[in-house]
Amino acid sequence: MLQYFDVTRDAPWFPQVKALYESAFPANERIPIKHLLDDKIEREFWAFFDKEEGASGSVEDAATPMFCGFSNSISHGDITNIVYFAVEPELRCRGYGSQILQAIREKHPNSRIVVDIEVEEDSKDAEELERRNRRREFYTRNGFDASPVDYVWQGEHYRLLSAGGTVTEKEFRDFWKEILKDIPGAKYP
Repeated sequence: MLQYFDVTRDAPWFPQVKALYESAFPANERIPIKHLLDDKIEREFWAFFDKEEGASGSVEDAATPMFCGFSNSISHGDITNIVYFAVEPELRCRGYGSQILQAIREKHPNSRIVVDIEVEEDSKDAEELERRNRRREFYTRNGFDASPVDYVWQGEHYRLLSAGGTVTEKEFRDFWKEILKDIPGAKYP
């Protein structure tokens, strides 16, 4: 069973979260991690741990829960946008990603949950296309459907997926306008 804790600069797991963030997302898809920690935007930045398995990955070492991944999301009104979400590479395909999504849904039972994925058609090679297809299939298995929203942010073309109801392009843009309204120079999708 997963448990989660807030990510702060002082948290003992911050180095693990930072390392996973930097390895899971290309530079053009990241914002400086300090912005994920500041309070200009109210975010849920969680580190997830398996308390049944220990840091070594064994049940015998369960006294030290195993770091599994993190999520970073923003909520406003009835929309929760999962901005960043990653599972440790060696733990993928073991159900942790689905459990993390379930924890977010439980926290926001009346929200439409949205995530964005890189558009498959834009992939430059077969390996990248395979990664994008696996990512889309993962979200589909977890109840996400394609929405009518595509956008470009920092040079990457994204498609929005949603669970719990569709989010229109206007709702998505209004969501980001509201979130970023007090941050000078911030660009929204």
